[in-house]
Amino acid sequence: MVDISMIRTTAARAAASLAGALALLAGGAVTAPVDAQAAAPLGRVCMFEAPDGAYGLGHAAFAVKVRGEANHWIYGSFGSLNDAPEAGWIKGGTWEQARARFIAVRDRDHSGARYYTRYRCVNTRDGDLKRAQSWYGAVKGRGYNAIDNNCLHMSMAVFKGYSEVLRDDSRLPSATGWAPNDYFEKVLPAAHWENAHSL
Repeated sequence: MVDISMIRTTAARAAASLAGALALLAGGAVTAPVDAQAAAPLGRVCMFEAPDGAYGLGHAAFAVKVRGEANHWIYGSFGSLNDAPEAGWIKGGTWEQARARFIAVRDRDHSGARYYTRYRCVNTRDGDLKRAQSWYGAVKGRGYNAIDNNCLHMSMAVFKGYSEVLRDDSRLPSATGWAPNDYFEKVLPAAHWENAHSL
């Protein structure tokens, strides 16, 4: 004979367990099962910074990870003549190649010292490489302007083109009116980017 009270108790426990799991997921305590995360790997972006660039205002550059690939990045810079052989460039390669490229740039204004010396990164739930490249092309096509189309504008355009999460993050204001050093030191930490790493 079937015990109806036992079935009701088991169903009630299952419903409570499901409700609790949904509440945790909605509240952000749980992001997704491990299998789901593996199926949709996180995106990642990094801002590289040259603190002595632009007469001490700083110079910013970018790197974005290609989602779904273990170690492939797109990285580049805009508007600095220290980034020989050209002021605006974009490349693809491994993380090690990206770091090596930024380490290799020398500061022509400071006796050949290392130009880029630090970077900050953040993971994203999304990442669209084609859109990031499209935004890069749009900003570069406008031509360099120190006030409203500079290296920081380029980097943020690439990041916000790559990630809707970053584009919608109110803690990441327009680059206009910000020196790259101030954005790197004040805005990115307030938006919960990782601590600065030395190159």
